[in-house]
Amino acid sequence: MRLGALHHRLSTFGGHRYYEGLGLVDESRRRGWDLDLLVSVYAREPVLRGLGSDARSVLCDPAVKLMPSDEIEPHEITFVCCIEGTAIEAQALVLCASIRRFGGVYATSPIVAVNPRPIHPISAHSERRLADLGCRYVCEPLNETGSPYLTINRIVTGSWAESHLDTAYIVLLDSDMLFVRAPSFRRADVGVRPVDMKGSASTGIGDPLDPYWSAMSEIAGISPDALPYVTASIEGTRLRASYNGGFCIARRSLGIFREVRRVFEESRLHDLRPLRDRGVSVFASTGHVGLDASEWWGSSQAAMSVAIHASTRDVLVYDERYNVPLNLITDSDGEFRWPKLDIVLLHYHWLLGAEYRDELLNRMRVLGIGDDVIAWLSSTATTPMRSTDA
Repeated sequence: MRLGALHHRLSTFGGHRYYEGLGLVDESRRRGWDLDLLVSVYAREPVLRGLGSDARSVLCDPAVKLMPSDEIEPHEITFVCCIEGTAIEAQALVLCASIRRFGGVYATSPIVAVNPRPIHPISAHSERRLADLGCRYVCEPLNETGSPYLTINRIVTGSWAESHLDTAYIVLLDSDMLFVRAPSFRRADVGVRPVDMKGSASTGIGDPLDPYWSAMSEIAGISPDALPYVTASIEGTRLRASYNGGFCIARRSLGIFREVRRVFEESRLHDLRPLRDRGVSVFASTGHVGLDASEWWGSSQAAMSVAIHASTRDVLVYDERYNVPLNLITDSDGEFRWPKLDIVLLHYHWLLGAEYRDELLNRMRVLGIGDDVIAWLSSTATTPMRSTDA
């Protein structure tokens, strides 16, 4: 991390707890420096007492990186996803296997697959497969809401991970994702991708959904104007910050995933449904989710977006190599519309299903995904998908 960005963070979010979240407390102990002195060094304040002019010159040079590296180290992250005995069971296994096969330096990072609804157990074969991949399987009754909006699984799983894991970062992923190239995770408080379509998001004042976003922001303790504008990856619409809930890297000490859960649970208490009475029927990776769940669609992403900006301004938006919405990359004429990049992470949604498999592989070829990845996927993703219980 460069000093200018860190100076902005320190001037915005003061206090010992935030310094600890940045790793400055441990750094001060390692160097044997007083914490205030170290903070002044990182913030480039002219109070470098006890240091010679040469040291001051080096430490105040904005090109000097005092943090260990701009890239998160493999031992600093844990990948976390949901798994249960529904359609996501096969998806999660493929995701975990893809991390081990194509994760590059992160191929050895811890992976935790969480079943938040033990009433939907996974098969003994899947448990063995997770063990073979070196993944930890956790089965805890985290989601007992009975709600058909199954995205709650990811919300409670992220909150659990922050409370029970010990790595500096949590990489929370949807199960219907696939690594096809080694990622590079940069050192920031949060890393995200914007939503693909407007959906439940707001373009700002005057948008029919802006009152909903104002209510969610109020729960998080911020003004909706605190949300920066982003561009939807497919539609190109300018929106108040709305991030795809299926790809989020967060510094664990900030408690962002726990805040997501708090915000979402309070929104449920107030029955804040972004798509109330719209008659929308969402088709997700598990199939049609039903009208009730559809009214909640996008609420988890709203909760995550406001929780993030209530906690930090250090938000890194990853580029188009990450979280590629494979189901949306063709227009009405069948033309593919995605930048020609070295794709890292695919979000294929329902395309792993047997009836869509040929389309999945074809779209991967059009994106320039290597034949080795396609051959691996063809031989790996052979487990029949279970039908959803939603």
